[in-house]
Amino acid sequence: MASLNASQYKSELDLDAAGYWQYVDGPAYNPPVIPKLKRTEQIHGIDANGAAATITIPGNEAAVAAAEQQARAWLDGDKKALAIIARAVPSAKLYVVKDCKSAHEAWKALKNEYEPANAIAAVTIKQQILSFQCGAHDNPVEWRQTIVQLYQKLRDTDPLMMPDNEFAKHLVTLMTTSEAWRYCRDTLRDKVRQGEAMQTPVSSAAVLQRLKTEEVEMGIAPSMIAINALKVGKGKSRDTGDAQRTTLRATQGVQQQVLRDSPWPSHRGLLLLWWGKSRQIPRQLQGQT
Repeated sequence: MASLNASQYKSELDLDAAGYWQYVDGPAYNPPVIPKLKRTEQIHGIDANGAAATITIPGNEAAVAAAEQQARAWLDGDKKALAIIARAVPSAKLYVVKDCKSAHEAWKALKNEYEPANAIAAVTIKQQILSFQCGAHDNPVEWRQTIVQLYQKLRDTDPLMMPDNEFAKHLVTLMTTSEAWRYCRDTLRDKVRQGEAMQTPVSSAAVLQRLKTEEVEMGIAPSMIAINALKVGKGKSRDTGDAQRTTLRATQGVQQQVLRDSPWPSHRGLLLLWWGKSRQIPRQLQGQT
C-alpha cells in the first residue's frame, strides 16, 4: 500500500513537472465536452399508400467529429498523462487502471482502491510519532533516527497527513527532556515560536541539523563514536607494542648481564642459544654474541 501511494505521489510530481497534471486533477482540470455519439439511423417501412419508404434519423457524427478535432491537443495530453500513471503502477496492480479511458479516470480508480487502507495506516503511524517521547534517560541519537524513519514511512503512506513544518514542531516537543539538552531545547522552541509569528515556519531539516550539532558537541554523534572506537583500538595496539618492547629490552639486559658474569667465556654461545630457546628471544638477538 505504501509503495503504491509513493508511486502515486511520484506520478503527481512527474505529471506536474511535465505540464500534464491539468489532464488529471486539480483546479486547472477542465476537460473538453464531447457529446455522446449518436449515429444516423435509417428505418425502413411502408408508408400510408403501401409503398416502401425509408425514414432517416439524423445523428450527430459531424458535431462529435468537430468537438474531437477541437479537443485534439487536450486528448493527446490526456493520453500521455495516462501513460505516465500506468508506468508508475506496479505490474501486479495494473488491473486497477487497465480499463480506464482517461488519466482522470485512472487517478480516481487508484485513489478509490487504496486510499481507505492507506488512511488507516497513516493514522496509525502518525499516532506512533506523536507518542514517541524521548525520555531523560533515553538515547537521543537512537530517538532521532527512529522518529525520522517513522516520518519517512508516513510520507510514503500519505504525503499530506503531516506537513514538514508540523513534523518540525513535533521534533522539538518530543525531543529529550534531559537537563543537559535544556539550552538546545529552549533555543529550538524559541525558533519555532518566532517562525510562527513571522509566518516562516521552521523546517524539520533545520531542527534535525541543530540536534545533530548538539550530538557532536556532546560527543555522542555516531561518527564521533566510531572515531573514538578506532582510537581506542589503536591505543590498545600501541600499548601492547610498548609492553612487548619493554619486555624485550628487559630480557636483553638480563641476557647481557648473564653473558658478562659467565665464568666460561667460551660457552657464551651455548648460553645464548639456551636463553633464546627458553625465553623466546628473537633470532636477530641471538646473533649478538
